[in-house]
Amino acid sequence: MIELLYFSGEHCGVCKVLKPKLIEQVSTHFPEVKINIIDVQQEQALAAQHLVFTLPVVLIMVEGKEQYRFARSFSVMEVLDKLERLENLINQ
Repeated sequence: MIELLYFSGEHCGVCKVLKPKLIEQVSTHFPEVKINIIDVQQEQALAAQHLVFTLPVVLIMVEGKEQYRFARSFSVMEVLDKLERLENLINQ
């Protein structure tokens, strides 16, 4: 199972712009991917467990193991590209 963890915060301007675009594209192109939005103020322990020290951070997990990490400056297309690669590997 592929899971996308999106670490965000209330005061993160980039998060507010990027999050809806990313969620829409992932939901459209990869409907089987489970998306979890994590507010770092509410889930400090989880953020620390995943070594999240900046925002936004997107982790792509497969079977609970981190496969890709995107932090601060990344594009929606970069995330979609990695999801497509993982999906192709899993479906082989």
